[in-house]
Amino acid sequence: MNTKNIFKTLALAMLMPAMLLTTACSNDDFASDDKTATTETVATNQGYALPVTVNVTRQGDATTRATYNESTRKLEFSTGDKLFVRGSHASAGQFAGTLDYDAVSGKFSGTIYTKNPYEDTADALFTAASTDPTFSATLLPNGYGSTGFLYVAANGTEEKYDDQAAYNYNNAFALTKAAGVEQLSYEVDGSYSSGFSLSPSNPILNFTITGLSANTEVAVAFSYYAVNVNKNVTTNSSGTATFAIGVACSELNNCSLTVGGNVITLGSHVLTAGYIYNITRSAAPAPAATDLSTINANYTASDGETLTGTLASNVKISIADGATVTLNNVTINGVNDSNYEWAGITCLGDATIILSGTNTVKGFYEDYPGIQAAAGKTLIINGTGSLTASSYGYGAGIGGAGGVACGNIEIQGGTITATSGEYGAGIGGGYNASWGNITISGGTVTATGGWRGAGIGGGKRGTANVSCGNIIISGGTVTATGGEEAAGIGGGRGNNGSYLSSCGTITITTGVSEVTATKGSDAPNSIGAGNLGTCGTVTIGGNVGAITTSPYTYQP
Repeated sequence: MNTKNIFKTLALAMLMPAMLLTTACSNDDFASDDKTATTETVATNQGYALPVTVNVTRQGDATTRATYNESTRKLEFSTGDKLFVRGSHASAGQFAGTLDYDAVSGKFSGTIYTKNPYEDTADALFTAASTDPTFSATLLPNGYGSTGFLYVAANGTEEKYDDQAAYNYNNAFALTKAAGVEQLSYEVDGSYSSGFSLSPSNPILNFTITGLSANTEVAVAFSYYAVNVNKNVTTNSSGTATFAIGVACSELNNCSLTVGGNVITLGSHVLTAGYIYNITRSAAPAPAATDLSTINANYTASDGETLTGTLASNVKISIADGATVTLNNVTINGVNDSNYEWAGITCLGDATIILSGTNTVKGFYEDYPGIQAAAGKTLIINGTGSLTASSYGYGAGIGGAGGVACGNIEIQGGTITATSGEYGAGIGGGYNASWGNITISGGTVTATGGWRGAGIGGGKRGTANVSCGNIIISGGTVTATGGEEAAGIGGGRGNNGSYLSSCGTITITTGVSEVTATKGSDAPNSIGAGNLGTCGTVTIGGNVGAITTSPYTYQP
């Protein structure tokens, strides 16, 4: 990947309305019909030239930001990058200019123009002007220049920053993810302290849309508030369209997308500047919702399917491997009968559950969870609805069955209440069983372990040593309560002898709204190991150590 960061000026109109930018050419590398050149006559009197060289650094996490050198894992600039600066000053008046990056010196150099004569250094000018809210700097996109900067009329009575009045938002569009990384990331910072510091200000949305006609040109329409992107793409032989969009969205639920006349549901997700989001959706018409009240035999929901209604028969409901299924006002109440040994919902592999409305799911017999996450796979739960999931015991509310390993669990949204009977965790492992990583990044989560099971983490250990995963809480509001001798977040109770209850590392970051963990009676930790157990490193908002108070409340 080319290490160069390219920044589309469309974001200026949305994020930095005070900053005006002039382009010599509306240069879109991905659609020839947008390559329209504009020319502008610039007055010979552009103000007073002032040579300048400044240091510029780039902020961001090199392991996660979209634009960085993959070889050195460092954020950096490249030859050809242009920095546009502008502002106002008590003596110099308005000033503006474009500076070119020099890879040898590692600095941006060029000329700025001031309205009035100015005798001090450019560094002094920038430092003084940095207290003015009009002072700002941004990186221009590749191929863009500026024709005038400061415009002073011949009679000296009028000045302005040149601006292309009708800006084409289609410059936010690229045909591939790689091109999107190169062309669509935008950085700006209005501060100055012995140089500039720039940081990414928008995400890149990398779309894969299936279910279209093969080898056909289709229209793409994307909108975010007043920003509209309209382009055409050609599908491949499988009827799949791929493209990337780089606009300053902060939430997917405020965006709309239509491909080939099909409205694409994006769902709800908070977006972070500088990150790439790979989004796969189907343009095929959504099938009618499956009413569980009509199901009288074992049933497997497929990708894109919606389940609704109350299950009236004692049958097994599963989700196909790799499928995304919506639960919309679903009720599944298992009967605790040994003739029906299965979970309320069984994930056969990787699965994503989208919550809509109010949903209740309970396992059909002890040992089985409300929702079972397949071993070695990942269960993702998201959406705006609610879910109450529970077991009769030995199985978790959400996670593993008794004696059966549980995969990874990721909760990204929704209002979730998970409860186990004895020996199971609210969210995590069942009795005497391994469990994978548990990640909570959003939503409101309440998890209660059964007798000797953790609220979030492990169930009780029995007669075998089992592996355990890590727990990461980076968002949302979380309340976790352990059963007797079990942690609120962490390990369940071990078994007398050599079969200790272990759990991996536990990390709670400052992104969460609140975490409250309550240990069960006679448990050593609210967050950490249960009785007769061990736990990896516990990191709470940057501080490391076992948490023994009960309850423990963390608010960043």
